[in-house]
Formats: sequence, C-alpha cells, structure tokens
Amino acid sequence: MPAGVEAMSERWKVVVIGGGFGGLSAAQSLKSDLVDVTLIDRRNYHLFQPLLYQVATGSLSPAEIAAPLRGVLSRQKNARVWLGTVEDIDPDSKRVHDWGVNCRRRNRKPRNGQKCYGQKTQSGLIRRS
Repeated sequence: MPAGVEAMSERWKVVVIGGGFGGLSAAQSLKSDLVDVTLIDRRNYHLFQPLLYQVATGSLSPAEIAAPLRGVLSRQKNARVWLGTVEDIDPDSKRVHDWGVNCRRRNRKPRNGQKCYGQKTQSGLIRRS
C-alpha cells in the first residue's frame, strides 16, 4: 500500500438531512459498498414541486407528483430512511440529534428526561475522522 494511504477497516457512515432534490441526489450518488447512508427527513415522501400547480388545477393527482423516499432508494442496499426532525448537529462527537416522528406529531419535545416514542436519538456519524 502506498505511503500515507491507510486501509479502511470499517464503512463510512454518512447522514443526509432532507429528502429534497439535493438530499436524494446526494444519497443516490453515494451508492457504494464503502458507505452506509442514512437519510433523515420529516416527511416520508419527495414532492416534485415544479408540478404542484397541476395538482391545484386538477390536471394531476397528488400521488403523481409525490414519491415515497423509501421507494426511491429501495434498490440502494446501503441506504436507509429515518423519519424525524434534526434538532442539533454535534461535529465534535460526530452525532446528529433528531426528534422522532411521534414527538413531532404531538407537536412537542420531551422535557427533562421524559420518554417519548422516537425520543431524542443519536442517529449516526456525520463524517469519519
């Protein structure tokens, strides 16, 4: 092995925040055996907004411009989708803190150690050191 190049002993873990055009493009471009991709979004679908006006006029149904995120990434074995709202990114500990979907539905955050299904979790690494 060349000097200065170390062998990768573990897969990189990448967290993509948001399932819009940029987030989906980033997740799809990381299709590799060397990377685990976690996409976090507060909705379980990608909305193709340029056609939203056609839904408003009745030309298209809402199902024709919205695609489930898990469906878009279903053939990508290294990708998974989590529902949640990112609350904080801690680059020092390489963690993304999010509130799970059930806390968001109740429109509240857990207080003082209170348990909430989908409580504050540490979703994954931001980057590998």
